[in-house]
Amino acid sequence: MSIKLNKNIMKKIFILITVHLILFSCAQIYPLNTNTSVPTNAYIQDLNNELIPYEGTWKGTWNNKTLIVTFKRIKKLLDHRENNPYYKDVIVGKFKVLDSSGNILYDNTNLADSNTKIEGSRFFTIPNKRYVLLYLDHDICDISGDIFVSFTDSSNTTLDWKLMDTTDIITSSCQYYNSNPFPRPLPDNITLTKQ
Repeated sequence: MSIKLNKNIMKKIFILITVHLILFSCAQIYPLNTNTSVPTNAYIQDLNNELIPYEGTWKGTWNNKTLIVTFKRIKKLLDHRENNPYYKDVIVGKFKVLDSSGNILYDNTNLADSNTKIEGSRFFTIPNKRYVLLYLDHDICDISGDIFVSFTDSSNTTLDWKLMDTTDIITSSCQYYNSNPFPRPLPDNITLTKQ
């Protein structure tokens, strides 16, 4: 009888542990436009497929250079916030810059999706709907910026791109410290057309 009782207790303990694991592993889901803090392991999900129109290859020219950028939606990317990791759907970007003769000036299209230099952040809706991406380039002295993209037409085939430089300090340890001109792989303003 004690063996049967132990099996029943063990079965109940197993069920109880299983239920707890299921409850704790289920992440709370929030819509993409969430701009408040979320609990640990939450998931900010592209429930309405708002990121899909940005996916694809985009092209534009500025200062006799051509920018070709490819945006891709990544689902459930882990955001490594200190003390509050969570997951989110984002757009990541890889780009290539060509001079007027077609020579490659910059190319990071071979980077893994988890290691791109451009990663989406969130939407802003005032004064108009814009998606914000963060740019960080470790190869060029950790220059950084916020990229704001918004559609300029109802067919979502033209993007307005604005880059705001957020680079803090460039130290003398940077290989480009005294370079004139300093390398700037991305334009401040450009209109991109979907290819």
